[in-house]
Amino acid sequence: MPTEDEIEHAKIHLRAKAHAEATVYSLNNSYLTQHQKASVEAVYQFPLGLMGFAYGLLALGSDQTWLNAYWNASFLGALAWAFAAYGPTGFVAKIGFLTGGWAATLLDLALAAWALYEHRWLIAGLLAGTAFGLTSPAMLPTWLWAWQGKGMNIKYRIAKRLFGVNFPFEHHLRVGS
Repeated sequence: MPTEDEIEHAKIHLRAKAHAEATVYSLNNSYLTQHQKASVEAVYQFPLGLMGFAYGLLALGSDQTWLNAYWNASFLGALAWAFAAYGPTGFVAKIGFLTGGWAATLLDLALAAWALYEHRWLIAGLLAGTAFGLTSPAMLPTWLWAWQGKGMNIKYRIAKRLFGVNFPFEHHLRVGS
């Protein structure tokens, strides 16, 4: 028969394992199907992709400075994040496939090429970086997702909203379980 200390140690181990599972999201997780993982990524990427497109179009199409375009695109990115975080996730997942993945990469690279053609080197570099996700730490939606994901990786939270999934590690996240 296990002692009280062994039981408490086992509970601590379960909570630590659950915390690790909940905070580290992997596309190799066994909790979601491939389609579900792709939909979660589409919702997550939607505001980031939209902010990148907005930045390129504002900086090039409306001839704003790179900094003004960044602030205006950040505002649009925050609106897109609010829509993705609190709006109809099924719809966001569908349009998110256009603002994430290869579609976003190609559009950002096309905008970077436009900036190169106009000899706007900084904007071209930023758009090329955006195409490969290098600018995401400077994007407001990245920070808003992180703020919302306390206790559980935001991609698991998105999956819960999209599909009503309950993950096996959730029970052990609660104190005293």
